[in-house]
Amino acid sequence: MISDLKILIIDDDEDDFFITSQYLEDIEAFNVNCSWSYNINDAQQKLASNAYDIYFLDYRLGARTGLELLKEAIGRGCYKPVILLTGKGTVEIDKQAVENGAYDYLVKSDLTTEKLERCLRYAYERYKSFKVINDNEKKYRLIFENALSFIFTCDPLLHFSAANPASEYLLGYMPDELIGKSFLNLIDDSDKHNFRKLIVEKKNIYNFNIRLLTKHGEIKTGNLSLNYFEEDSETAYWQGIIYDETMRVQAEQAKLQSEKLEATYRLVRTLAHEIRNPLTNIGLSLEGFLEKGIKDEQKPYVDIIKRGADRINSIITELLQSSKAIEIRPELVDLNALLREVVSIAQDRIDLKKIHTDISLLNFPVVRTLDKEKFKIAILNLVVNAVEAMESGKGQLTVSLSQNLEHTTILIKDNGSGIKEDDLKMLFEPYFTTKKTGMGLGLVSTLNIIKSHKAHIEVDSKQGMGTTFRVIFPN
Repeated sequence: MISDLKILIIDDDEDDFFITSQYLEDIEAFNVNCSWSYNINDAQQKLASNAYDIYFLDYRLGARTGLELLKEAIGRGCYKPVILLTGKGTVEIDKQAVENGAYDYLVKSDLTTEKLERCLRYAYERYKSFKVINDNEKKYRLIFENALSFIFTCDPLLHFSAANPASEYLLGYMPDELIGKSFLNLIDDSDKHNFRKLIVEKKNIYNFNIRLLTKHGEIKTGNLSLNYFEEDSETAYWQGIIYDETMRVQAEQAKLQSEKLEATYRLVRTLAHEIRNPLTNIGLSLEGFLEKGIKDEQKPYVDIIKRGADRINSIITELLQSSKAIEIRPELVDLNALLREVVSIAQDRIDLKKIHTDISLLNFPVVRTLDKEKFKIAILNLVVNAVEAMESGKGQLTVSLSQNLEHTTILIKDNGSGIKEDDLKMLFEPYFTTKKTGMGLGLVSTLNIIKSHKAHIEVDSKQGMGTTFRVIFPN
């Protein structure tokens, strides 16, 4: 308890001020310094200033009431204890006083030094508790507002009730846009089943890897912790935090792709060396065989050997080309124009299979330094693969370009046959293909070109539902 108290008595009756101040100054527990305010405008300013430790406010102030003045003062930022005084007490005024923020309510005719001392102790102790809570709220509010992780609360049915500004960074939604929206609508279909099961059981969730759909249709990877609180049916709620794992996952994928390419390069160089040596010997032997002459019935077999050797040599050459470091001839390229060219080149295939297209580009130039022709080949390969994966007359091809502060993304999406989960892991390995015809070098070459342009590629696919490729440039 402090030893000195600055008290302001707001009362339009000087006699009442004198009586009240005398009682207060007779309190021996601490020194009281009383001041008087009898003017409404002066009282409003002094209440808003919080310059006094405690305020005594008369209920009757001419044409105004103390309750009206109290409401205004709290609205203008008054947080110091205010005690309402009245000439005659009623239960209704008492109730209104507490509801409007008064710390206590006293009847003037009942005032005594002892009662006022008790009132001051109570008010000041309550104020100290309030200050601790208020300071903590401000501290945690700052953490909430400035956290890089997405922090939120939801009602029991998982509709957002509060969200911090990190929602815009992670999901593209402003906090106000999320209020009332279902959290389940932001979860990728691949995670919804497992997530619903956990929610129905109302179990706390820790470090749950989750895939989220952003406002712009992108997929972000997050690490979710979600806790359920239930004191009663009216105050039950979910509180959650999501750490953005997108960058870490992208880095891991980029590292894996680089390691896979490097392993492919080493394998290809070794195979080329080991195969070409005996292939050269076969060629030399075949030439010697032909110089000595062969019988007519032997000629078809020799031709088979020669075609086979040429085919092996062609495959090795193509494999070496796919694994060779790409030489870039850079120029400034607008990605909008490049994607239009790619779709135009693939248009005959698209029309032949009667595929519906959704091309979504930006209305401003998105310029990148690229080897235009090589990069066009890489994107065209993805578009052609998408077209070939779809059923004639039922296909939906989406090609879009999007940009935010972190990255620029080219998206190519189909609703075709999709890729098995096990096959996804092998997608960029040489000679792996899901097509009935094809050598399995197209995506290896595509990955090589994209990596050479300091970009990375992501793929999401579900069997029977389609595949989405994203080529992502860091900004």
